[in-house]
Amino acid sequence: MTDPVTEIDLLAYVDDQIDVARRIEVEHYLAHNPEAAAQVMADLEARDLLRLSLAEEPKRPPEQMLQAARRLERGLGWREFAMRLRRIAAVVALIGFGWFAHAQIGLGITDSEASPKPPAFVEDALHSHQTALLRARMSTQPEAVAYDPAEILVETGIAIPRLPNDWDVRDTQVFPSRDGHSIEISIDADDLGRVSLFAANVPVFNVIDPTIARFQDAKTVYWQSGQHAYALTGTGSDKAIEQAAIRLSRKLQ
Repeated sequence: MTDPVTEIDLLAYVDDQIDVARRIEVEHYLAHNPEAAAQVMADLEARDLLRLSLAEEPKRPPEQMLQAARRLERGLGWREFAMRLRRIAAVVALIGFGWFAHAQIGLGITDSEASPKPPAFVEDALHSHQTALLRARMSTQPEAVAYDPAEILVETGIAIPRLPNDWDVRDTQVFPSRDGHSIEISIDADDLGRVSLFAANVPVFNVIDPTIARFQDAKTVYWQSGQHAYALTGTGSDKAIEQAAIRLSRKLQ
């Protein structure tokens, strides 16, 4: 008797992350569940369109591709719970390597003073934040307030967390990073003041809960979900930035 097909299996099927035997079981399940099959086919279409766009020379994507990205963006909402389960499963695997003390899923912030050195993308995030502040001071550098997360996803393959409604995007820039493209979004974040949200894809899969790193002129709370890396940088209080980062980490859509 085979194990029941779960949402995790469907995600792994779309991502090509299951073995042949389990793939056959998933396909048998989809053959008898038209609604699930339709959702999986839509996800596969969006995935393949993204792969195609990243393999070609950069150009303005066709409207069909943008619509597919927006469908994927909306479709990921119903999979948020499964993504949290995937994150929990990865952390449980790390427990065997002695990471239990750093694997408090969703329960709080790990202080970088008790953690390993921040990953390399945190340095990229800090430099991008400093550049964004410099741009804001220069009258010759107009801010790009237009913000379309679906277009960003299509053009760069980088998914942006859904921002709170009371946050006002002031500038959106694509920056080079050590692993390819990165996105820097300057935001007027209500009581937090001006903050920067950094997002990039990194080559090494990892799961990192929101963790604070303190620098001379700013504080950064960084986190990683799979190969998606994020950092929120600003000068507000530790608690306020930490809480904002935790909320963003739960809104990856």
